Amino acid sequence: MVALQFLTAMLAAPLVLAHPGETAEAVKREMAMRNIQHAKATRALGECQNSAQSLALRRDAAVRRAVKAQELRAKRGLSSEQMNHQKRDLTNLEIYANTSHNQTEALQYTLDSAETTIFGSNNTCALVPETTIGPYYVTGESIRSNITEGQAGIPMHIDIQFVDQNTCLGVDSIAADVWHCNSTGSYSGVAAEGEGGVDSTFLRGVQISDDSGVVAFDTLFPGHYDDRVTHFHLVVQSNYTTLPNSTYIDGRTLHIGQIYFEDTLVKAVEETYPYNTNTIAYTTWEEDGWMLEEATTDYDPFVEYVQLGDKLEDGLLAWITVALDLNSDHTANVTGGAAAHYYEGGGVAVENSDKGLPPSNPNAQTPS
Repeated sequence: MVALQFLTAMLAAPLVLAHPGETAEAVKREMAMRNIQHAKATRALGECQNSAQSLALRRDAAVRRAVKAQELRAKRGLSSEQMNHQKRDLTNLEIYANTSHNQTEALQYTLDSAETTIFGSNNTCALVPETTIGPYYVTGESIRSNITEGQAGIPMHIDIQFVDQNTCLGVDSIAADVWHCNSTGSYSGVAAEGEGGVDSTFLRGVQISDDSGVVAFDTLFPGHYDDRVTHFHLVVQSNYTTLPNSTYIDGRTLHIGQIYFEDTLVKAVEETYPYNTNTIAYTTWEEDGWMLEEATTDYDPFVEYVQLGDKLEDGLLAWITVALDLNSDHTANVTGGAAAHYYEGGGVAVENSDKGLPPSNPNAQTPS
């Protein structure tokens, strides 16, 4: 019954909420493509996810996350007893959105807790590639792990592990390019009025996956802007070229996706400063056309996370596993989709890239 209600909500959802200038016909085509790709990925993952190698990879991931949590707490002067754990079951988005996932009292972390209990949740996801990259993509970003650049907000360390959907093993040496808005909805690298400007680079960066297929970024929890639920952009490239100035040139695009955060967490963050100074109306998942398209009964679009201390301001450790089809090529969906190109001398806006963007952000912050 819940699945039927969710499907009904998807079919009834407005189809022109994705990105400015998108048509209903284009969104329908994209939805059909996603369904085909996701079904293929789900079948492939089902055949390999319980192999000895895959189970070992997940055990290693649990230990890695536990070590990182301890490292982050020590860095911030927090005790292990302060860390809160929010853990979710793999169900569909409607259940996620309407059920409280706060199990802090039942799952209080201590040093005696097994890493696999706290950090072993590894709902391997096939983040189905989109055919639009959104209006804020910038090429030529820096290869770096810390992308905060002094922006204000809830600190977040995010661990993203990429696995081959056919083997469930880690995919090394791929470039993960990420970007998201700041706490009040502004993007860097964008020439449009109210955004950070083409020479700004906050909350953007690239990492190269290690032998286990892992990249990690120190960033902030994203804010929100017009007509979109809180999200985090991700593009994955192979056959890229790294440059001496620690930037890269796009290669073959394996994946274009967005990562989301459960509603309970988003609402709690939105009550803190400076998120609570954002005057842009908040868009819920029910109203966000892309969000509805991303989730299915066997695909979890939300990150797992732990709260490192008693307060959200103490920071978050988040993680998600992304399954890739290494034979895919979505380069055509990236080509021509950039709002700007960042060079050693600064950013250069793409002509007319500010046309069709959401309204100017009245809360725009410049990087400090």
